Amino acid sequence: MGFRAIKDFTLLLLIFSFINDNFMVEIAGEASLKIVFALFILVNIIDIAQAFTKLSNRVMTSFLIFITIMTVVMLISTIFYSGAPLSKGFMVILPMTVVFVYISYYENFDRLLYFIWLSVIISAVISLFNEPATQWTFRRSGGTTDPNEFSTHLLTAMAITVYLFYKNKNFLFLFGSIILFSYTLLYAGSKSAMLTLAVMIVYAIYVKFNFLIKKIFSFKGLIAFIIIAIIALQIDFGKMEAIAGMQERAQAQGTADTRFVSWEAGLRMAEDNFLFGVGFDVYEDYARGYALDFIADGSLAPHNIFVKLIAETGIFAFASFILFLYLLFSTKYREIISGEYYWIHLAAFSNILMGLTLSSTYEKYFWMSLALLSHVIIILYQQKNEVESENTPYST
Repeated sequence: MGFRAIKDFTLLLLIFSFINDNFMVEIAGEASLKIVFALFILVNIIDIAQAFTKLSNRVMTSFLIFITIMTVVMLISTIFYSGAPLSKGFMVILPMTVVFVYISYYENFDRLLYFIWLSVIISAVISLFNEPATQWTFRRSGGTTDPNEFSTHLLTAMAITVYLFYKNKNFLFLFGSIILFSYTLLYAGSKSAMLTLAVMIVYAIYVKFNFLIKKIFSFKGLIAFIIIAIIALQIDFGKMEAIAGMQERAQAQGTADTRFVSWEAGLRMAEDNFLFGVGFDVYEDYARGYALDFIADGSLAPHNIFVKLIAETGIFAFASFILFLYLLFSTKYREIISGEYYWIHLAAFSNILMGLTLSSTYEKYFWMSLALLSHVIIILYQQKNEVESENTPYST
């Protein structure tokens, strides 16, 4: 029991470091993130090894194919041209692999989700006390530096909160979490996040249409809607700093223009280096040379998981990643969207949507979010096998 608590603590600490990396560095120094990961590996080495012996479904197989191709491309780019050093490359690929496989097979799914929820709650609270990122903007972040990454964490946690509500039936938990996440999402000031949230809401209404209609048009639902509407009408939202700042930011076009320039540069990189890309994790070193217009130093990043991957690692890695995503989001799809696991599907989907304007390709929190959906698929496979075993008569 005591060692189980130590394992859980190291997992919580690891997840916290993914979501609050900048906060960790400020409190404990730059080495703290590596120390946390090393401690997690040390304490959970047996569980990690056991997880790697269970890779049996097509999602996990496609993930291993992707990682294998990524590793080969990294070695080629490092040995034969200017890719990232091998030490750096392995420190990117190894955590990605361990995190995805371990989370996929972690024994207690709800406990894992509460760890993520708690880490994002703390990040959201941190954002309330942080100063704006620069003197020229209202935007704030939480435990991580980038407001867009912070927004991704918030969107993921929103979907996870709804799933957990199905389990704990606690309305204070649901509304308290959603209000905090929504309010701090406004402070993050991410236009991409607002578009992603809109897509998530439309998708949720489309998939859960009958459920939502029944709830809304029930007597309790109508009463709740009327009360919320009356309260909302008494508030002048336009005077709130976050909303006023978001309205001003929505009219600005400069960020979108730099994104397009960077994406075009990435596609030109991919065209010139079709097989193996320009080199593993060196996009920013080549962006200005391939850009048709000027790119400021702070805008050299690709801001797109797909553009980054194909530009840096070429067509083989890119194709294997697309195959993996297809299998991840299509396997057991009908079973997933028909129940509460839909919200885990939505949490993973939000990371892909945010990835269209965020360079999260190799980020550990990104792979953790995708692993949640992988975990759901494994649960459903296990449930199917158990049913088949129960229905199979014993031989005599």
